[in-house]
Parts: sequence; C-alpha cells; structure tokens
Amino acid sequence: MTRRSTAGFPAAALAAVLALAAACAAAPQSVRAAARGADPAAMSATAAAADSIRYAVRITGVNRVGLTVSNYGFFGNNFNSRTPSFEFPLGSGFEHMSRAGLWVGAVAVSDTGLFTGVSTGIIDDNQGTNALSGTEFTPAGNVVLERSRIPNNPSYSKLAISDEDLVCAYSDEPARGPQGYLSEAHQPLDVVVNQTTLGFSLPAAQDFEVMRFSIVNHGPPLKNLYVGFFVQLTIGNKNLYPTWPPSATAGAGSWYYKVYAEYDTTRRMYRAHYCQSVPYPGFCNFNAVPPWSAVKLLGVHPDSVAAKVVSFNWWNHTLGDTSLAVDRQRYARMSDGLHMDPRDCQPGAAQCSPIAMLSVGPFAQVDPGDTVTVDYALIGGDDETALFKNADFAQFASDINYRLPSPPPSPRLRVAAGANRVDYYWDDSPEHTPDETSPAPNHLDFEGYRLYLGLDRQHPQRIAQFDNAAPPGDTVGFNTGFAAVRHDTIIDGVPYQYHYAVHGLRDGFSYFGAVTSYDLGDTRVSSLESGISQNKFRVVPLPAPGEGEGPIVFPNPYRVEARWDRGAQVRDHYLWFARLPERCMLRIYTLAGDRVFETRFDGTTYHGQNARGLYNPLQDLDTGPPALSGASFAWNMITTQGQALATGLYIFSVEDLDTGRISRGKFLVVKSDREGL
Repeated sequence: MTRRSTAGFPAAALAAVLALAAACAAAPQSVRAAARGADPAAMSATAAAADSIRYAVRITGVNRVGLTVSNYGFFGNNFNSRTPSFEFPLGSGFEHMSRAGLWVGAVAVSDTGLFTGVSTGIIDDNQGTNALSGTEFTPAGNVVLERSRIPNNPSYSKLAISDEDLVCAYSDEPARGPQGYLSEAHQPLDVVVNQTTLGFSLPAAQDFEVMRFSIVNHGPPLKNLYVGFFVQLTIGNKNLYPTWPPSATAGAGSWYYKVYAEYDTTRRMYRAHYCQSVPYPGFCNFNAVPPWSAVKLLGVHPDSVAAKVVSFNWWNHTLGDTSLAVDRQRYARMSDGLHMDPRDCQPGAAQCSPIAMLSVGPFAQVDPGDTVTVDYALIGGDDETALFKNADFAQFASDINYRLPSPPPSPRLRVAAGANRVDYYWDDSPEHTPDETSPAPNHLDFEGYRLYLGLDRQHPQRIAQFDNAAPPGDTVGFNTGFAAVRHDTIIDGVPYQYHYAVHGLRDGFSYFGAVTSYDLGDTRVSSLESGISQNKFRVVPLPAPGEGEGPIVFPNPYRVEARWDRGAQVRDHYLWFARLPERCMLRIYTLAGDRVFETRFDGTTYHGQNARGLYNPLQDLDTGPPALSGASFAWNMITTQGQALATGLYIFSVEDLDTGRISRGKFLVVKSDREGL
C-alpha cells in the first residue's frame, strides 16, 4: 500500500517512458517482450525496421471502464465492433462514446517560415469509418505496452504507475497530402507523443481511466502550444441492437441525437447522459441507460491549469464542416477561451449530435527537447452523485501524481462448477507481498480474504470472509483464521492453498464473483481492499463429469426464453445440454429425421464460445470465458444452416467418443422463431 504523497512526478518514470518511445521504433522484438510484462528499461535497441511500426489497439479491463486505446492518438472504436469503445460499467453493454482523440496545435517553423499547425488524432467522420483515415499521427512502435504495479500480475513492472498502464508512442511525422475529410495537406509540428493510460482497481478509483499525453518537441521551437481532447459522447445500450453497428431501422432506433450534456466550468468537465427527447428530464427515459459519463481535464506540466486558458467548444456532427476545414480554424477553436453551453444541443427532435473539444494552453515556448504533459480522464458514474464523486477522486489522484494506496493483490484464482455448486481455489500470494510503506512487521500488512458471488454482474454479494486471528494481523473483521478453508490442492500443475465451496445454487444460471484481499490499515490509512475486477469471473453451476447418469436438456420445454436469457435477442438465447460425456458428438433431428444441428463436444476446451448470450469474446472482457462444468453445452438454437429453430419436438443423440455408447432423448421448443435474427 503506497501512502499518500504530494511529491512531483518521478523523473525516472518519465525518463523511462521517453526512452521507450525511442526504443519502440527500433526494437520490435524487445517491445513484444515488454508487452508480456518485461521491464521496458531492459529493452535492447536491436531488430528489424520492417516490423517496427504497426497500428495497434488495446482495450482496458482492469476496472469498470472498458476503453479502446490506440497507438495513433485515437480512442474508442467508432462502433466498428461490439467491443467496448467507452463502455461503463464494463460488461453492461452501456456504451458512452463512439470516438475521441488528441489534437496538438502550435505556431511552428518550417523551411518557408512560420505556420500554424494542428496535428489531429481524429476528425469528424462517419460511424464505422476506418480511424486511420482521420489521424495524422504515426505509431513509433508496433504494440501498446502493458505494465502493472500489482506484484502477482504477469505484466508487473517497477516502472508501472497504476494497476494497468497501457503505454505507447507516436509522432506527427511524416508530412502527407489531403485525405478523406482532411482537405488540407498535413504539415508536421515535429512532435512525439508518449501516451500512457492509467487504470486502477482500487474501489475508489475503479470508475475512471486517465489519459496522460507527454508531448516532446523534436524540432525547432514551438510557440503557444495548445493541447485538446476531441470527443463524441453518444450513449445507448448495445444489447438492444440485433446487428452492429447500430442502425436507425433496428433495435432501439437511431443511436444518435439522444444525449443531454453539460459543461462544469469548476471541474473542467464535460458530462453527458442518455436522453431520449426533451423536455429534460421528464422525457429522457434515464432508465434506458442509467450511468453518466464525462471527460475531464485533470492537470498540466509545466505550470498549472490555473495559469492556462481552458476552452470548451462543441459543435453539431457535420461531415465536411467548413468552419474546421484547415489548421488555422482548428487552432482558433482550441485557443478561443470559450466555455460553450452544450445544453443548447437538445436531444430528440432537434437532431443534434454534439462533438466536444476540451483544450488547454498556451505553453508559450516549447524548445527542442522540451516536454509538455497534459492529463485527461474518461469517467463513469452509476448516477450523477457517483459521477461527481469519481471526478473529484480522479482530480485528487492527479494532484498526488497517482501515488494511490495499494492494497494486497487479489489472489490467483481457479473456479470450478458442479451440480448446484461452485468451488473456489486460490493461492496465498497476497500474504507474502510486502508493502514497503506499512509499519507492520516485515511490511507484511495482509489481513484476510473476501469472497463474492451473485447473479448481479456489477455488484456480486459478499458471501464469506476469512482473516487473521493472531496478532498483529487481527485488527479488521471477525478474526476467523484460515483453518476452515486451508486445503492444499494442485490443479493442472498449479498449487492452490485454499478451497471454499458454495452449494444450493441454480443450475444453468450465470453467477459472477471474485476473491479479494484486504490489509490491516494503520493510523494514517484505513484498511484497503483489492478490486473485484482483478480476478472477476463468470461461472455456471451444472453437473460435472460423473454427477448423474445420462444426458439431459433443460429447460424442457423451452418456451421462447429461459429465465437466464429473458429479454435477449434471438441469437442470445440458449438452452443447456448437461451430463454429457467429456468427449462426444451431439446431433439434433426433427421428428422426420432431418438433422438440424451437429457438433463435436470436448468438455476440456469448451467455454460457451458458440452461444453469444453466454459468452461473447468481443464484449465479456470483465470476466473472460465462463467457468463451466466440463459436461455441459449451451446451444443457441441456431441450426447448421444459420436459421432460428422452429417450434416443434426434436430428438437428440449423444455419442460418447471414448466408449461408443449412444444416448437419446427429446425436447420441445415453443415459439423460439418469433424474433428476427
């Protein structure tokens, strides 16, 4: 646990980031090693230039914010896929942003004299367009590097600032001609941007992502430099759309024109909420997407925000907007000092979809080799009060240079499913992780474990707690000791020291949970708990191999929806085949003998990947694949020909591939074809 401090940003960490920018372009093999958790300081500057540049993206997943991050100044995914663009809470399907990106503007010097230039990571463009056509930045490397301050994380690095640092670098070189809606040729400022996004799983900091831009001048002096963050907050529920990108003719209708927005001058924060139509708030239907979202300017270096001009501008999404066609116009917008009122963009009938620019400057003189750093945050809140609280904590974190307290790490966890049962297995690594700032003996301030499980994906319930019973580790909780759960187990060659079983669960339902660690605290800082997101899981209780005789189908009959897939799109429905052999062929026939579906099942490798409602790798980034029993298969009732299964009675056969034994049964589906695909 790192105690609170007001010291400046560590020079060694900044130097390492700058060194990384140089190494990225020359050492792709080393960068790949670093992306797997190697220390960037150890990267060697060797390797081939041919593979040294690649446009890359990563998605944050350490907390409740799912954000697509690129190594070319662009954020979000422009709704090109169902992966999180700026999804909050992660796993909910509530999307808050189509796209965002960095602008850097300054008065610069070229061979022909002074010019006003703006290098953009994004411009206004159509939904779904390729982000590369709108960026004027080029990657200085081929990956987005991951680092973590969590000791038992595979990407642990002493250079890490947060639980999940995503680090990359890019340049505004080379010059290029007009392309797409960039109607003016790009003239570089000759800057390199070292970008770091910071994510924390600490409960107080789990609802925001910080974006730090360290802009290094690699050319002649720059005058009056401004930094801006372009963002299109547009809000809806992805789960209501059967196809993607969202279409005005499907699902919940047009995604756009449904934003209520405000600018908070004191907090330097642009915030938005879903609003179906005016008047606000009565006709907004806030319950359709309950959370708020925001972008906030946190800080600058050198100098302070108070000594700069902060501008907030917004304009309606208009392709080919001639008022922002050239760099001089963009620079004027970044530097105008206005605080426009986005409430003028009324949701609903007004057909207004706001684009916002939050900018800061001027940095009067940026000499060759000088660095300007600007920090923004993308913030979510379960409600308006929570948004303000999260925004204020993000500001606090920035003010102390992100030296946030660090609880013991969550343990390494293995979850197994059985009939009406879930088994937890976890290791004791948190007990041996020292906190150098703690006054506890040997700096070991671990206190105990908390176990969570429930049907609520975002807020699973605490179901058990086990903590130290002997001094000095007995200051928090009930002092239960660990004897009741101590059980040394080796699974797939991995040792686990603890085991806990939860019984009485409902087969076929998805449960969400985690095991966290917490510490003793001290006279200065109260006890801290690791975040649920560190080892959050999804598990489905179902009979394991050897539990019960003969394959079964449930629910049987299946009547449009099961209780676990109620309200889902047709391709998100599924029923369960359980008590299957570990290796088998599953075949399904009509009463007339026509085969409508066949699959080879292997319980050791199956994780629900064919049933989108159970597991969608593009969206379920908060949990990863579900833990299943090894003897169960979720069928989405889509035939081999890609059609929704019709109402009727069906026969199934299960052939055990190890014994050759064949089992048969039947099930009834009622009105499963009532929806479109």
